[in-house]
Amino acid sequence: MSINPDRNYGQLLTAATARRSKVIQDIVYNATPLTRILRDQGRIKVKRAGGPELRIPVEFDKLQAQWFTGYDKIEITPKELLNSAVFNWSRVVGMFSLNGTELLYTSGEEEVVDLMAFYMDAAEKSVKEEFETSMVGDGTGAGGRQMIGLGGAIPITPNTGIYGGVDRGSVANWRTSTFDITNGDVSPYTTWDSTTARPIIEYISLARSRNGRYADFLIADANAYAPISASFVAHQRLASERLARLGFAGLTYMTPAGPVDIVAAGGIGNVMPADTVIGVDTEGLSLYEFPGQSFVPFHPGNGMRPINQDAIAQGIVWSGQLVLENPLFSYRILTNE
Repeated sequence: MSINPDRNYGQLLTAATARRSKVIQDIVYNATPLTRILRDQGRIKVKRAGGPELRIPVEFDKLQAQWFTGYDKIEITPKELLNSAVFNWSRVVGMFSLNGTELLYTSGEEEVVDLMAFYMDAAEKSVKEEFETSMVGDGTGAGGRQMIGLGGAIPITPNTGIYGGVDRGSVANWRTSTFDITNGDVSPYTTWDSTTARPIIEYISLARSRNGRYADFLIADANAYAPISASFVAHQRLASERLARLGFAGLTYMTPAGPVDIVAAGGIGNVMPADTVIGVDTEGLSLYEFPGQSFVPFHPGNGMRPINQDAIAQGIVWSGQLVLENPLFSYRILTNE
């Protein structure tokens, strides 16, 4: 016997859950400026499943060109340029359950839609909050099951630790950079305020650039963002075309390397580290999704029904990983350590 005698209920539940999955994907990816930028630039990719690991081909070294004339010897040194960074797939799910009594008393069409909408809203909120938290996390949450966010991709100490199976201490091209302002890492500045924020960012943007590549997107916590905002004269506040598409959610510095968009991270439940600016080369960052796992129903059809209970369980699941494929241009600024 079905949970609910209404023969249309199973179809309605299935359709409501499937319809919502695309809406949830839009809401989650629109939740942060960074994920919106990644989606607009085609950096959210579906990676064909190849087992329990995500393997990303990475160029770890480069060939050395040589000037020569006449009978000069041409240097031919064997080099291994290509290898793989290896990541585990991370999975997040927002689950809910409904029992047969609840469904029985909301068997009218309008009541069913309202009940499902309520639970789908709750699942959506749960997944969205966990996803946003993991974006700046280091992947150690939930016993190491959490997605490796910017905290792991752009760490405070860039020359130690393993990222994607690669030892940062051994491979210089696999390191990001960290600039401690109070420690004098950007001479001659030792403070972060409205008069120093701009020249510091200009210096770092140029220093960590090559062939048109640089960190074009900065995320600042509230403490670090305030001096940046104060450094603009009211009538000189600039926003790039990209920020305009994001609803003018930040400010833009014109640096020697190119325009840099800056947004603030804050609000209730904010997990952005204090006194920190994270600079991201968006061309080198990708969000990989496991096939068929992009905010879709966790269970097929109506949901999962236990054999000894009058209930169903359903949820929304996402499986993937955030990968900094080229760490060389990204960095972290410690503004008040």
